[in-house]
Amino acid sequence: MKVVEIFDSIDGEGLRVGKTVSFIRLAGCNLRCTYCDTLYALFGEDEPCRYTEMTVGEVFSAANKSFGRITLTGGEPLLHSESAELCDMLAEAGCEINIETNGAADITEFMSRVKHRDNIFFTIDYKLPSSGMEDKMLWSNFEVLRSCDVVKFVVGSEQDTEVMKNTVRRLNGIYASSARPHIYAGTVFGSCEPSKLVDAILGDPELKDVTFQLQIHKFIWDPEKRGV
Repeated sequence: MKVVEIFDSIDGEGLRVGKTVSFIRLAGCNLRCTYCDTLYALFGEDEPCRYTEMTVGEVFSAANKSFGRITLTGGEPLLHSESAELCDMLAEAGCEINIETNGAADITEFMSRVKHRDNIFFTIDYKLPSSGMEDKMLWSNFEVLRSCDVVKFVVGSEQDTEVMKNTVRRLNGIYASSARPHIYAGTVFGSCEPSKLVDAILGDPELKDVTFQLQIHKFIWDPEKRGV
């Protein structure tokens, strides 16, 4: 596996925000979002991607399992064929694994190779227009989510807000309220006013179950700091 970094921190967003977690960041991504904040984990960018080749066993040993919580991120972790084996090893060690995935990698194929599905949940992005990657979204991913999974929106424009609203309506039409995945929404850090998104959520009954979030790690530490 191509590993960029393994580190302990608190989760900065999502279901486990503020909780201690061990992060495993893998290299490589099949998208190029305009606002990407982990360019150092991508190949072919101005800044070279520095990673260490590690076996699944070495990654498992390096991760801090004492928290019982792992976040597998990237880049795009589902591009690594070994991720399923790693997740099963971590699950057997008693860990809950959050897989941060970009919406353009097939989660069904991945889950078909995993034995301990109940120990895994997805935080899956729906890329909005300002990302430049909306056309890469695999809608089939968003039709097979569980109530433990998270759909995440990152809003960078008024157009993004409207597309988010329409996408949430579409999700509401697919899932019964008891089976619906969690829905989280935040803004592109430093370039979009959070209060406008909050106003949009308050003003639309379809968004009543959307959880607004800030990336708290970017307020605790320098937004450019790695390994936090």
